[in-house]
Amino acid sequence: MTIKLAVTGASGFVGRQLLAVAARERLEVIGIVRSEKSAAGISRFGARASVVPRLEAEPLAAALAGAQAVVHLAMIGREREGRTYEAVNVQGTRAVVEAARRAGVPRVVLFSGLGVAHYGMTRRCTNPYFLSKLAAEVELFRSGREAVVFRPSYIVGPGDGLVTRILAEMASGEVLRVGDGRYRMHPAFVGDAAAAALAAAQDPPPGVAPPPRVLDLVGPEPVSFQSFLERTAAAARAQGRKANFRIREVSVEEADRAAAAGGFRGMGTDELDCLICDEVSDAAPLSHFLHRPLTPLDDAIAAAVREAPTKAASV
Repeated sequence: MTIKLAVTGASGFVGRQLLAVAARERLEVIGIVRSEKSAAGISRFGARASVVPRLEAEPLAAALAGAQAVVHLAMIGREREGRTYEAVNVQGTRAVVEAARRAGVPRVVLFSGLGVAHYGMTRRCTNPYFLSKLAAEVELFRSGREAVVFRPSYIVGPGDGLVTRILAEMASGEVLRVGDGRYRMHPAFVGDAAAAALAAAQDPPPGVAPPPRVLDLVGPEPVSFQSFLERTAAAARAQGRKANFRIREVSVEEADRAAAAGGFRGMGTDELDCLICDEVSDAAPLSHFLHRPLTPLDDAIAAAVREAPTKAASV
């Protein structure tokens, strides 16, 4: 079935993967991006680009005209350069759902965050970032659109920030680890994330309104951060990369102070919370939704390592 699918944040990490999957299925896609430079970057995926510099209802409605679903990915994980959670994650989502209403788009697929369900329950999930994701979900649920929400842990694959940063540290000879590294994460493969978003845009058929649906977007296994480091190192060595390094442990308190003062390993306070929040879930519902097994974690890490720059970046 051909579907006119719109994707905000189409030039981002998940957005590019979604365009690639849609192209293989010969689906008509409109990629909504902020600049002409980003528009040129997505043309190779066969998507038609629509440049909307700011998430505002009127220009978005014009871009969404005729679409059967919109996947909303244009959100931020850190406030910087004047871009705030309130303006982008909350008001931006409000603009997207209003644009969908004006354009008659029945379904909106939103990417939120795995820690949202524990806002107010655990310290590391009770921060402005998770609050903005929670508020974005509420904007969608109250919109009258068919709502599908994914709550991802880390998404891993070619071009992801986490593996790229770890590989750069490994190449430098020293990896910084917050605390003992026993806090868990539940990474999902970017290809699974893209497949889930595309399935949500089409299943069930638009016009047959399902109740709001929320799925945790996690991989087949949770893993401690220390184990994630070890498995990334193993993948790097298997591919002939430098992975002889020492681990320098930094206390949680020191990492918190550094993040609050401007950044720890490039992470702000909320990003550090996401790393050590110890959020995991049940992968079975996502596997059932996709009607197939999820991509093994080691395969996801290997794919990320394969496409990462070989020259160490600054960390």
